[in-house]
Amino acid sequence: MAKPPRLRRIGVLDVPVPEASGVAVRRRAGQTRVLVVGDRTAEVAAATYTPAEGIGPWEVLDLAALPDWPLERGTPSQFEGITADGGSQVALLREDPAVVLVADTSRRVLRAVIDLVAPPWSALAGRWDDASSRGEGLVLLRDGRLLVAKEKRPRALVEFGPPGTAPRGLSREDFLAPDEPWQVPLGHVTYHALAVWPLRGAAKQALGDISAVSVGPDRALWLLSDKSEAVARLVLEAGLPRGGGGIDSLDGVYRLPKGVTKPEGIAAVETGRALVVLDTDEPRGNAMLVARPEEQED
Repeated sequence: MAKPPRLRRIGVLDVPVPEASGVAVRRRAGQTRVLVVGDRTAEVAAATYTPAEGIGPWEVLDLAALPDWPLERGTPSQFEGITADGGSQVALLREDPAVVLVADTSRRVLRAVIDLVAPPWSALAGRWDDASSRGEGLVLLRDGRLLVAKEKRPRALVEFGPPGTAPRGLSREDFLAPDEPWQVPLGHVTYHALAVWPLRGAAKQALGDISAVSVGPDRALWLLSDKSEAVARLVLEAGLPRGGGGIDSLDGVYRLPKGVTKPEGIAAVETGRALVVLDTDEPRGNAMLVARPEEQED
């Protein structure tokens, strides 16, 4: 079997976040902003992306300074993923405990703390208990729901929602549009696992785990595998069924450029191009812009 093609490395960046573990893109008012978080601190680095000038300069917001921030300053944040809506909200995912923190970066307030649980009736029951194999990536969905990438055992996409919410499945129309705010629940709430879509067959062979997930401007999902050092796209033309079920194939698999160390996050900055962040101790050379090989050079 032929090996997948490699992504082209466009550039290497220094992101002022140690142990970068997640990256997100916010599209608002015609502008593309990139946000990066690490698993050591609660600092979020943000910068503007343009095709002509790339990414920069960086600004840093320390979420630990927000009122009612639940994590003690100086303790490892353990953030595994970050995502943002088209307003001013960011959501950050912890693996252990399995919780999502939602902050408004303009108003500088904490909006929600969301516990992610798999009740006994869930298809994820008994497979959400391993603290080293829970959420690794996060996407905001319409109607206040969440899409979480489960790293392994099984490597899967999971729909989460408030108790009593029926599973909706997943289609391209479930992703937020540019400028669209997420319907955030307020306060400390619990979300249940509603539907599970594990990788199977060729998709499972292509990705040894799922380390991150993000949505591109074309509403395709990008999946990153640290273990396989690979990236895949899932276009969702037919969508994923509301009752759950396997993901058997992917719409393009690509190897990361040579020399990549500990890739932990990915976000598509434009169609065919993405930023990959690396979990390194020093915030130097810890991110790279990559492009699909079929994309033309500038």
